[in-house]
Amino acid sequence: MISPTIHRQDKEGNRFDLGDRLLYLRTPNFTGKDVEELQTALGALGFACGGVSGTFGAYTEGALRKFQLNMGLEPDGIAGVNTYAILKNLHNAWMDKPQVEDHAYMGFARAADVLEHHAVCLFGTEDFTRKVASNMSNLAMATNPRSKMVSAETLLVPPDGHMILTHIVRSNDETDKAVPRVVCDDTSALSRSIAAAVDVARDKALSGVPLRIAIEVPGPSSAEADQAETDRLAHHDAIMLLDAFCMAFS
Repeated sequence: MISPTIHRQDKEGNRFDLGDRLLYLRTPNFTGKDVEELQTALGALGFACGGVSGTFGAYTEGALRKFQLNMGLEPDGIAGVNTYAILKNLHNAWMDKPQVEDHAYMGFARAADVLEHHAVCLFGTEDFTRKVASNMSNLAMATNPRSKMVSAETLLVPPDGHMILTHIVRSNDETDKAVPRVVCDDTSALSRSIAAAVDVARDKALSGVPLRIAIEVPGPSSAEADQAETDRLAHHDAIMLLDAFCMAFS
């Protein structure tokens, strides 16, 4: 039999939108629409909390603490004003986006200055890699409206010699052998690999060639992957690469 107290709490919880109240681990657990929104946001940003259940349990608290730590907040596990402010700023990065795997991201909020001081033009040559480039650009802009990381499709002026042209490719895509190519086979070393590739590209640019690197992402393992899975992978790869870029330049 469902406790009348819990049943009443469930009904009351549905009255709250994200940010309307403090959320934290307690007994009985907080439940409601705002908890679902919090879990959706955390999961889409790469901080898995055991699914979108609408119940603030231990998994959600753990994911929230990781998110807060990565965003430079006190990791107290309490969703309050500062946490909600960052989630609001990243709204376009998580709203209606698929859940991604948990990962120890450094946090885009810490890298806001990085995004506005390093000009990067992202482009792909097929649907999946173009989607990754577009997602990265959108995530960067959601983090910092002054971000200079843009997709080629939204670039309003021709790139100058200081802009890092970043070609997102798949394993079967060929690139110029003179272009430094990073393979995403070791996420723990990805930021260092990107930094090294950019250094090599800058040296080459001294001789007049474009400042350009290529980054190889795995993408869907099968051509028959459905659209939802393709979108999930593109979002995951975009978060992974944006985080690596921020770490490489910080």
